[in-house]
Amino acid sequence: MQFDEPKVIEALNAEWSWILPTINAVVAVNSMGNVMLRDVDQNHWRICPEELSAEIFARTPDELQAAYADPERKADWQMGSLVSELVEEFGEPEVGECFGLVIPAVLGGEYSAGNIRRRDLYEYLRYTGDVANQTKDLKDGETVKFDVV
Repeated sequence: MQFDEPKVIEALNAEWSWILPTINAVVAVNSMGNVMLRDVDQNHWRICPEELSAEIFARTPDELQAAYADPERKADWQMGSLVSELVEEFGEPEVGECFGLVIPAVLGGEYSAGNIRRRDLYEYLRYTGDVANQTKDLKDGETVKFDVV
């Protein structure tokens, strides 16, 4: 997917900095707005906006190579069948767009065309980072109420 690296870093710094260290580079962005980045300590992180998560993907070059070679992790990153369905439904995302869940999966949103739209990548990263920060301390099953402005 095509993206503007400085804009991705700006969006992540704006709303994901509560969990992310200093970003060195954006390695990749997939069609669902997931971001693979490298921090200044050479750790690779995966930001999964639909899951409201940011986790270290690999700490060493060997871990990174093993992750890239793992068919399950590759399929999870590509989300091939879902992305194919979404391209058919909504068309190919333009530069700086992704497919994004309206209601994040961890808040009950489904991975289906009914809950997914083409979104501005940078706004989606900001939105999900903000929601992730606000909900990070919730316990499983806890009820939340969102006021959308």
